Amino acid sequence: MEAKNNIEIRHPEAWELLVAIGDRHVDYILYTPTVANSLVIGQVKLADGSLQALEDAIYDTPELLNEYKRVRVLVHSRHFVLLPMETGDDDCVALVRQAYPDDDGDAAVCPMPQNDVKNAFVMPRGMQAFLGRTFNYPVVYHYLVPLCEYFKEQCRGNAISRMFLHLNGGNMDVAVYREGALMCANSYPFTDADDAAYFALNAWTTYGMDQLTDEVQLAGDGDLRAAMTPVLRRFVKFVMPAVYPAAAMKLGRNAMQAPLELILLALCE
Repeated sequence: MEAKNNIEIRHPEAWELLVAIGDRHVDYILYTPTVANSLVIGQVKLADGSLQALEDAIYDTPELLNEYKRVRVLVHSRHFVLLPMETGDDDCVALVRQAYPDDDGDAAVCPMPQNDVKNAFVMPRGMQAFLGRTFNYPVVYHYLVPLCEYFKEQCRGNAISRMFLHLNGGNMDVAVYREGALMCANSYPFTDADDAAYFALNAWTTYGMDQLTDEVQLAGDGDLRAAMTPVLRRFVKFVMPAVYPAAAMKLGRNAMQAPLELILLALCE
């Protein structure tokens, strides 16, 4: 969805801004908890994957630059590691740098309390300072955090092992839970539904999922879900849509048009 032009936000101090930074575009939502159906959705394309392109895109989008009540940012980073919650933040930074020694970007750490782990990730060099001066030092999360926190909630009180697939354009996020415990979380670029199904089934086999009793739940792009479902059902008995959070509709009737990760972050208080 393209960004709306000339959005007028009266009393921005009552609104919240959530931003998701990807390789090709920036998605954002604006809403105020005090007004039902206030949700505004926008997207800004990036000229390329550079930090300069990100800065230009954001500075050219006035609705992103107001003084909002709160700003939170998600960063799509493929360089990340999940570590036990008790790991100190300094150790998390050291370990993610050891995992990706050729990446000299900015390292950050964010907790995933529902999953009892921390996510240590690396973003492009200079991005942390840019986000700080542009959005008044917002809380910055890895893109997978709200997705995995929500998926964990869906597993609570149920011993069935589940694989969650979130399809978003040419990217598929995978989270595997066995008896409610997070076994893995990762993202894969793909070219078509068959390609995505191959990655999903490879992860299914790797983590010893049972094709007769365990579940695959799909979220995200409806067309991709429709294309992948019959492929997956040739190998896995239970393939179904993931439950969409009913509370999201309180944000706005157009909530399902917004990126799921932003909606889930809005619901995480």
